[in-house]
Amino acid sequence: MEPTESQYLVINALQTLDLIEYEFYDRDSGDWYIATPSPILPIAVVLPNGEIVPTNWRL
Repeated sequence: MEPTESQYLVINALQTLDLIEYEFYDRDSGDWYIATPSPILPIAVVLPNGEIVPTNWRL
């Protein structure tokens, strides 16, 4: 599975703002995992629809 346009837009915006410390795209699930400097959302998932959710929300 390839990343969606929504995911690319979110990732590009976060990279432009220098808010991504690490990123990994999981081809099997279609999820894009990111690590940010935010203490509130240090590790999150960018879903195919572009939503950003904490990893503990992903079951």
